Amino acid sequence: MPASLWKRCGLCCTARWPFIWRDLNVPPAALPGEGNDRLDDLPVAAETSGSLCSTRFDRQQQVDAAAQLVARHLLLRHPPASLIATLAHALLREDAGFHTYQMLEAGVRQFLEWGAGDQGRHILIAVAQYLAAHFPTTRSHLQTAGIARRLMRGELHREVHVAS
Repeated sequence: MPASLWKRCGLCCTARWPFIWRDLNVPPAALPGEGNDRLDDLPVAAETSGSLCSTRFDRQQQVDAAAQLVARHLLLRHPPASLIATLAHALLREDAGFHTYQMLEAGVRQFLEWGAGDQGRHILIAVAQYLAAHFPTTRSHLQTAGIARRLMRGELHREVHVAS
């Protein structure tokens, strides 16, 4: 390579360095239950935290709330199977895509591999945050509205009679 080309490459890399440094130098987000984050006001019973977690997936902008409930559930040493079942049930209710199913499956496998310690807890918190960020799906709302409209018009009723 000619020397002038090396100089241009070096100049471009030097010019991009502040942007690369800014993007890579982001402090990690605090996880629920660590630092000054208090989870004492959340429910203690496993059933209550599971049902509350499920209701968090019914509304948008509930990423932190879902993560706190999962952290509280695991910090109280409740059985993770009920929490995993709640996450799976929430996924099945939605009009989720393939990658969301993959995310849940991979997260559960990693949790089972790492166990219920800090690493496993971090994994299930991340899965809950991912699901909460993607729920409720817009498509499911539109699909529900479309089905309701077709029911009101009697279209679905006619389809059943034609099929039988």
